[in-house]
Formats: sequence, C-alpha cells, structure tokens
Amino acid sequence: LYESLGGRAGTRLTTSFDLSRAEVCDLLERADDEVAALVPIAVAGNAVDLELGPFQVVTLRLCGAA
Repeated sequence: LYESLGGRAGTRLTTSFDLSRAEVCDLLERADDEVAALVPIAVAGNAVDLELGPFQVVTLRLCGAA
C-alpha cells in the first residue's frame, strides 16, 4: 500500500476471505519488529484497518483463516 498525496490517510483493506492475522513486513516480506512498530494495524474478520503517513509504503502479509 502507498500513500501518494503527501498527507495522512486512514484506510481499510478488505479481502474476499476471512483473516486469521495480518503482519506488517519489509518489502521482501521478512518479519521486522522495527518496521511493524511504524504501522499499527487492526484485523477484524476480512478487513485490516491502518493509518498511513505521508508518502508511506506498507507491505502486509495476510494469512487466511482455516
């Protein structure tokens, strides 16, 4: 995900499947606690809510519910 207008933006990513979890990771999809701390996320059902800062790029790893 990318915020392209230079401002803060709240967004919701909705999937066609239920999620068991979502993780913020680096661009190579590696877990990184420092990167994850920059973007708090909330997962509910099939949606992920997050806040993006100006020009921020966020990579999410989504895991479907079993």
